[in-house]
Amino acid sequence: MLMRLKLLPLSAAIMLAALLTPVFSVVSVRAAPDTAAFVENLTYTAFATLGNHNITEQERFAKFSDLLHSRVDMPRIGRFVLGANWRQASPEQQAEYQKLFSDYVVSAFAGRLQEYTDSQITIKSSTPTGKGEHIVSTLIRNPKNPEPVKVDWRLRENAGALQVLDMTIEGVSMALTQRSEFSSLIQQNGGNINALLDRLRSTAEAVRQGKQVSIGN
Repeated sequence: MLMRLKLLPLSAAIMLAALLTPVFSVVSVRAAPDTAAFVENLTYTAFATLGNHNITEQERFAKFSDLLHSRVDMPRIGRFVLGANWRQASPEQQAEYQKLFSDYVVSAFAGRLQEYTDSQITIKSSTPTGKGEHIVSTLIRNPKNPEPVKVDWRLRENAGALQVLDMTIEGVSMALTQRSEFSSLIQQNGGNINALLDRLRSTAEAVRQGKQVSIGN
């Protein structure tokens, strides 16, 4: 006698096929950012830009400014440097401050890095510190100075890209130094943020010309 096979309902067949089919889960693994390559590329590009004497100071500043704006988190640094005074400022003051501060930072970085344009950089270590931040420790050796200079770069992952948050030279943080200078100036003027804006406005033209300035001047 031939056995009669019963056909399974379509829904049951689909469920059976699903149970018998191996399940593979696909896990997306994001590659860790190459912090060492980022710092090395930024440093040597900055050295080449600042050491290019075939263009004017103003042209050097413009090129260096473009470089930093693409690699440095200016808005975040600006808010940190202004500290509690950021909340006291009006939206108009905040917007003007960020523009003036951005150019001021470019001048400050240029002043620091210009001393090392003929130098070689050695990456000593790269340490993740949590929340997408990293500290890259480097040594910069200049032919004119037998002692290497220790520079630590604080980086942050931002939308899949790395950006600089601070540069610490021989233990001195640029962001903390600027924060102290700005806070002192505001306090000396009764907590009025316009005093800082006036000082930054007075240096704006010199900054755009590629000259090194300080609000302490």
